[in-house]
Amino acid sequence: MIFLLNTRFQIAAILFFTIIVYDFFKNLKLPLLSNKVFSAMLFFTGLYLILDITGVYTRLNMDTVSPLLLRTIHQLFISTTIIILMLLYLYVQILANNHKKLSKKRLLFTFAPLILMITFVFFGPLDYHVDSTSTYTTGPVSIITYFSVVFYISLTVIRIVTAGNTIHHERKISLITGTMIWVIASIVQFFNRDILISSMAVALMTLFIYLSFENPKEHFDVETRTLNKRAFHLMLNDQYDAKKNILLVSVVIDDLLQIQSTIGHSNVNQLLEVIANKMQTIFSTYVFHSRSNVLSVILHQPQNLVEIRLLEMEAYLDQMFNVGQFSVLPRFHIDIINTEVVKESCDEVYELMNYMTAHHQAIRGKKVYLLDDEIIAQKQRYTTIDKLLHHAIEHDGFTVVYQPIFDVHKKGFRSAEALVRLTDNQTIGFISPEEFIVIAERKGLIMDLGRIVFEKVCTFASKNKLYEGEFDYIEVNLSGIQCVHPDLPRQLESIMKEHHIPPAFLNLEITETASVESGEMLDRNMVDLRNLGCSFSMDDFGTGYSNLSKMSEVVYDLVKIDKSLIWPCFTNDNNQKSLAILKNMINMLLELNVKIVAEGIETKEMCDFLEEQNITYLQGYYFSKPISEDAFLEFLKNHPLQEETAS
Repeated sequence: MIFLLNTRFQIAAILFFTIIVYDFFKNLKLPLLSNKVFSAMLFFTGLYLILDITGVYTRLNMDTVSPLLLRTIHQLFISTTIIILMLLYLYVQILANNHKKLSKKRLLFTFAPLILMITFVFFGPLDYHVDSTSTYTTGPVSIITYFSVVFYISLTVIRIVTAGNTIHHERKISLITGTMIWVIASIVQFFNRDILISSMAVALMTLFIYLSFENPKEHFDVETRTLNKRAFHLMLNDQYDAKKNILLVSVVIDDLLQIQSTIGHSNVNQLLEVIANKMQTIFSTYVFHSRSNVLSVILHQPQNLVEIRLLEMEAYLDQMFNVGQFSVLPRFHIDIINTEVVKESCDEVYELMNYMTAHHQAIRGKKVYLLDDEIIAQKQRYTTIDKLLHHAIEHDGFTVVYQPIFDVHKKGFRSAEALVRLTDNQTIGFISPEEFIVIAERKGLIMDLGRIVFEKVCTFASKNKLYEGEFDYIEVNLSGIQCVHPDLPRQLESIMKEHHIPPAFLNLEITETASVESGEMLDRNMVDLRNLGCSFSMDDFGTGYSNLSKMSEVVYDLVKIDKSLIWPCFTNDNNQKSLAILKNMINMLLELNVKIVAEGIETKEMCDFLEEQNITYLQGYYFSKPISEDAFLEFLKNHPLQEETAS
């Protein structure tokens, strides 16, 4: 009866602790350093609870238990207490150090007091108190237990408070609450030796840590039944910090958004789960849902040992998947990063992974990409251009040049296309707009860039009163993202009003692909801007998804035929098919009563032929390359308008 009375809290703590251990080990866990320390805490906590009950029993039965066994059990119990406190402090340090290994100096500071205390426990005097209602240890060795609580708990709390942003505020509170429970229990037990509640305090502290940091569900993506993005970052950081060479293999579903719009969110998750299960079978390791359309595995084998498995994975993905009532053939590629190639930091691995994911989506045919020096150089160039774009937006680093457009019927230059330029003379030199505009779109800078270009065009036109003479219009390009931005009409109207530019003087160019893919938002913006007086042209006609029904629904004042349709008519020996396609396209557009601009005109032969086809405008290096503002004004002065004479 006395035994049950003295162990009621211990029994409750063991039951409580058993539930935590069961839930912890039944779920998928990451082999992180912090997880390993927590597993050690669980082991010693379990040992602590067993030794606590065993200690009560041996004290109650000292007359039948050998003194050596009695002392050994209590020495182990006190040592286990100190070890748990040390592990708690070590665990908090790892969290505060962003799951990275600690320095040798910090480890020495952590373990040295432990060794000294345990040495004292095994060689110091230890006494016992037993009466009709309670039983406990006394003496100097018992006091060292309370000293260890004060020492390690103080260090733990200080480290929690000074951890900064590496430990979230709510989790700091959880950690401090867990440690304070043990402190309060120790104080209560110190002044009331007959109340043995330290076991329950340890179990509660373990629960707080488990729920806040080690709950496996925090790392689990329920929808795809894989490890989530947070788990991926933690694991990759852990492996990189341990200086382990790893092979990062990522399966990228390039058209996942399009698939989702067709089959729905739940079916997409089912598709990802099916692919993840196959990856787990092939690679025999954890699968991470590292990005919305990316599944990744972290391997420790050399690349030559996994090539057969990569081929198996590629063959598996290149098939039709049955998901619910749908059949899906996803477009995919596989990216491989060997961390031996990446020496800088783990952040560089993330950046390269993101770059490869986005960059290789646009490339058809090849399915597997291995990170090499060429891709690293491309990514470095990408990063450099990104920085240049940010600097140019903040420090007026863009210039606008103008390419004159020849009016075939009026025999003169009545319009021009405004083209933006970003030049860096110190690092990589001239950068094509086709390159930096794509990066501006991906980085969310395109609206700022578009505003800057539009302001420069309006400033130039207003300063020189171009709209007051015989000059008809200036063409300004809109990117695919820019033309569907809901704020676009208001932004352009505000700039035109500020510079007193008639909206009819500005023609807005939209690429054919953007015209087809942009949908309702583009239509709405075009209506609003057309109501202001702006006109529109479809740029690069013939290079995207030529949609004639779209042209019949939306009025384009101009259609610009891309040079890729014109040049083959003059450079290919077998150009009859190219000529037939071009002539029929021109006739079709003329029948739709649309004015035509032919781009890329570089020879007199091209010019004469297209004039015969009744093209409205011609643009290209045959007339002029894109030129600066001053050069453009001089060009207009040297090429006055000449009206076509009547026949």
